[in-house]
Amino acid sequence: VISCGFIVGGLYISKYGLGRNPLVAMFIANIIIWIISAVFTIQPSIVLLSVGMFIYISVVPFIEAAEQTILQKVVPHERQGRVFGFAQSIEQSASPLTTFLIGPIAETFFIPFMTTGAGVGLIGSWFGTGMDRGIALVFTVTGIIGLILTIFAMNTKYYKLLSNRYMHGASEPLPEAELA
Repeated sequence: VISCGFIVGGLYISKYGLGRNPLVAMFIANIIIWIISAVFTIQPSIVLLSVGMFIYISVVPFIEAAEQTILQKVVPHERQGRVFGFAQSIEQSASPLTTFLIGPIAETFFIPFMTTGAGVGLIGSWFGTGMDRGIALVFTVTGIIGLILTIFAMNTKYYKLLSNRYMHGASEPLPEAELA
Protein backbone atom coordinates (compact mmCIF):
# COMPACT_ATOMS: atom_id res chain seq x y z
CA VAL A 1 0.00 0.00 0.00
CA ILE A 2 2.77 2.43 0.92
CA SER A 3 4.53 1.82 -2.40
CA CYS A 4 1.41 3.16 -4.13
CA GLY A 5 2.67 6.56 -3.00
CA PHE A 6 5.35 6.34 -5.68
CA ILE A 7 2.62 5.91 -8.30
CA VAL A 8 0.59 8.78 -6.81
CA GLY A 9 3.62 11.09 -6.97
CA GLY A 10 4.37 10.05 -10.54
CA LEU A 11 0.77 10.57 -11.64
CA TYR A 12 0.74 14.05 -10.09
CA ILE A 13 3.93 14.98 -11.95
CA SER A 14 2.62 13.60 -15.25
CA LYS A 15 -0.56 15.67 -14.89
CA TYR A 16 0.79 18.93 -13.43
CA GLY A 17 4.55 18.86 -14.02
CA LEU A 18 7.25 20.20 -11.73
CA GLY A 19 6.54 23.89 -12.13
CA ARG A 20 8.54 26.60 -13.81
CA ASN A 21 11.80 25.75 -12.02
CA PRO A 22 12.31 22.07 -11.17
CA LEU A 23 15.16 23.00 -8.83
CA VAL A 24 12.65 24.66 -6.51
CA ALA A 25 10.43 21.55 -6.69
CA MET A 26 13.42 19.36 -5.83
CA PHE A 27 14.34 21.44 -2.79
CA ILE A 28 10.74 21.58 -1.56
CA ALA A 29 10.50 17.80 -1.96
CA ASN A 30 13.74 17.38 0.00
CA ILE A 31 12.44 19.64 2.77
CA ILE A 32 9.26 17.54 2.97
CA ILE A 33 11.27 14.31 3.10
CA TRP A 34 13.55 15.59 5.86
CA ILE A 35 10.60 16.84 7.92
CA ILE A 36 8.88 13.47 7.52
CA SER A 37 12.11 11.69 8.53
CA ALA A 38 12.37 13.83 11.65
CA VAL A 39 8.70 13.60 12.67
CA PHE A 40 7.43 10.10 11.87
CA THR A 41 9.58 8.58 14.61
CA ILE A 42 8.67 11.02 17.39
CA GLN A 43 6.27 8.47 18.90
CA PRO A 44 6.09 4.70 18.40
CA SER A 45 2.97 4.67 16.22
CA ILE A 46 2.07 2.52 13.25
CA VAL A 47 -0.16 5.35 12.00
CA LEU A 48 2.70 7.88 12.06
CA LEU A 49 4.97 5.35 10.37
CA SER A 50 2.45 4.47 7.65
CA VAL A 51 1.38 8.04 6.87
CA GLY A 52 4.97 9.28 7.04
CA MET A 53 6.26 6.59 4.71
CA PHE A 54 3.38 7.09 2.25
CA ILE A 55 4.14 10.83 2.02
CA TYR A 56 7.87 10.12 1.84
CA ILE A 57 7.45 7.67 -1.03
CA SER A 58 5.00 10.03 -2.80
CA VAL A 59 7.62 12.80 -2.82
CA VAL A 60 10.53 10.71 -4.17
CA PRO A 61 9.35 10.97 -7.83
CA PHE A 62 9.55 14.77 -7.58
CA ILE A 63 13.23 14.57 -6.68
CA GLU A 64 14.04 12.03 -9.38
CA ALA A 65 12.09 13.88 -12.09
CA ALA A 66 13.57 17.24 -11.11
CA GLU A 67 17.11 15.86 -11.09
CA GLN A 68 16.76 14.36 -14.57
CA THR A 69 15.05 17.47 -15.97
CA ILE A 70 17.74 19.79 -14.63
CA LEU A 71 20.65 17.62 -15.76
CA GLN A 72 19.22 17.16 -19.26
CA LYS A 73 18.80 20.90 -19.73
CA VAL A 74 21.95 22.22 -18.06
CA VAL A 75 24.60 19.62 -18.93
CA PRO A 76 25.96 19.93 -22.49
CA HIS A 77 24.86 16.98 -24.66
CA GLU A 78 28.40 15.73 -25.27
CA ARG A 79 28.95 15.39 -21.50
CA GLN A 80 25.60 13.95 -20.46
CA GLY A 81 26.70 10.30 -20.58
CA ARG A 82 29.60 10.93 -18.22
CA VAL A 83 27.56 13.14 -15.90
CA PHE A 84 24.60 10.74 -15.76
CA GLY A 85 26.94 7.79 -15.18
CA PHE A 86 28.75 9.60 -12.38
CA ALA A 87 25.48 10.73 -10.77
CA GLN A 88 24.12 7.18 -10.92
CA SER A 89 27.33 5.82 -9.35
CA ILE A 90 27.06 8.27 -6.46
CA GLU A 91 23.37 7.48 -5.92
CA GLN A 92 23.96 3.71 -6.01
CA SER A 93 26.88 3.91 -3.57
CA ALA A 94 25.05 6.15 -1.09
CA SER A 95 22.78 3.44 0.32
CA PRO A 96 25.42 0.87 1.29
CA LEU A 97 27.81 3.58 2.49
CA THR A 98 25.24 5.16 4.78
CA THR A 99 24.22 1.73 6.04
CA PHE A 100 27.81 0.90 6.96
CA LEU A 101 28.25 4.30 8.62
CA ILE A 102 24.93 4.58 10.46
CA GLY A 103 24.87 0.99 11.74
CA PRO A 104 27.93 1.32 13.98
CA ILE A 105 26.95 4.85 15.06
CA ALA A 106 23.49 3.63 16.07
CA GLU A 107 24.92 0.61 17.85
CA THR A 108 27.60 2.48 19.77
CA PHE A 109 25.80 5.74 20.53
CA PHE A 110 22.06 6.02 19.81
CA ILE A 111 20.87 2.63 21.09
CA PRO A 112 22.85 2.82 24.37
CA PHE A 113 21.77 6.47 24.72
CA MET A 114 18.10 5.43 24.64
CA THR A 115 18.40 2.19 26.65
CA THR A 116 20.70 2.92 29.59
CA GLY A 117 22.25 6.30 28.78
CA ALA A 118 21.38 9.92 29.38
CA GLY A 119 18.65 9.85 26.73
CA VAL A 120 16.43 7.82 29.04
CA GLY A 121 16.31 10.69 31.52
CA LEU A 122 16.46 13.56 29.03
CA ILE A 123 13.82 12.60 26.45
CA GLY A 124 12.70 9.10 27.41
CA SER A 125 9.49 10.26 29.10
CA TRP A 126 7.99 11.58 25.84
CA PHE A 127 10.16 9.94 23.13
CA GLY A 128 10.23 6.48 24.68
CA THR A 129 13.12 4.22 25.63
CA GLY A 130 14.70 1.05 24.36
CA MET A 131 16.55 -0.19 21.30
CA ASP A 132 13.74 0.71 18.91
CA ARG A 133 13.69 4.29 20.19
CA GLY A 134 17.45 4.49 19.66
CA ILE A 135 16.91 3.69 15.99
CA ALA A 136 14.00 6.16 15.92
CA LEU A 137 16.33 8.83 17.28
CA VAL A 138 18.70 8.16 14.38
CA PHE A 139 15.86 9.02 11.95
CA THR A 140 14.88 12.12 13.92
CA VAL A 141 18.43 13.47 14.15
CA THR A 142 19.15 12.61 10.51
CA GLY A 143 15.96 14.40 9.46
CA ILE A 144 16.93 17.53 11.37
CA ILE A 145 20.48 17.52 9.96
CA GLY A 146 19.17 16.92 6.43
CA LEU A 147 16.68 19.77 6.77
CA ILE A 148 19.40 22.17 7.94
CA LEU A 149 21.74 21.14 5.11
CA THR A 150 18.97 21.47 2.51
CA ILE A 151 18.08 24.98 3.67
CA PHE A 152 21.78 25.85 3.68
CA ALA A 153 22.19 24.49 0.13
CA MET A 154 19.23 26.58 -1.06
CA ASN A 155 21.09 29.70 0.03
CA THR A 156 24.39 29.01 -1.70
CA LYS A 157 25.69 30.75 -4.80
CA TYR A 158 25.75 27.35 -6.56
CA TYR A 159 21.99 26.96 -6.12
CA LYS A 160 21.44 30.43 -7.56
CA LEU A 161 23.87 29.73 -10.41
CA LEU A 162 22.24 26.40 -11.30
CA SER A 163 18.75 27.90 -11.05
CA ASN A 164 19.77 30.80 -13.27
CA ARG A 165 21.37 28.48 -15.83
CA TYR A 166 18.24 26.31 -15.88
CA MET A 167 15.88 29.26 -16.30
CA HIS A 168 17.94 30.91 -19.05
CA GLY A 169 18.96 27.74 -20.86
CA ALA A 170 22.72 28.26 -20.73
CA SER A 171 24.38 25.06 -21.84
CA GLU A 172 27.94 26.16 -22.63
CA PRO A 173 30.65 25.30 -20.07
CA LEU A 174 30.94 27.63 -17.12
CA PRO A 175 33.85 30.07 -17.11
CA GLU A 176 36.25 29.50 -14.21
CA ALA A 177 35.28 32.87 -12.70
CA GLU A 178 31.69 31.67 -12.11
CA LEU A 179 32.90 28.58 -10.26
CA ALA A 180 35.24 30.45 -7.89
